[in-house]
Amino acid sequence: MLEARTPNRAAYSPRGPVARPGSRRDRGRGSERGSSSVEFAILFPIIVALLLAGPQLALWYFAREAADAAAHVGARAASVHGAAGGAGQAAADTYLARLGTGAITGYSVTESDTATTVSVHVTASVPNVIPLPGFVPTVDVTVVRGKERFTTPDSP
Repeated sequence: MLEARTPNRAAYSPRGPVARPGSRRDRGRGSERGSSSVEFAILFPIIVALLLAGPQLALWYFAREAADAAAHVGARAASVHGAAGGAGQAAADTYLARLGTGAITGYSVTESDTATTVSVHVTASVPNVIPLPGFVPTVDVTVVRGKERFTTPDSP
């Protein structure tokens, strides 16, 4: 006589088989408890840094462009024939002062010249958006331009 086998209903649920404590299916499940909070704790600072990297890069780029433009204005003013000493530094200072202090928190402008060239160096501090210790974003731009001078065929 054949006996009909009935499945053990205690071992199955509507969603599938239920793992019995100590069985092969149950192994490793207890070790995953709390893993999502550990993963979140590890990944959260990285995600925040990546989210703040965009605005930080935009501020740095704007400050770099502003410092470059100020250095070009200063070099142009200092390279004019008969320009007074410090004209380039004054022109770059005026340009950066008009720009405002939103994108540049502090700056310094230096001018140096030789008989044939003038050099304007601008260093600017950028606001820090990313709270990392020791991270101080700055821009450093130098523009060198030839001085205007009149020559004759006898003197080059």
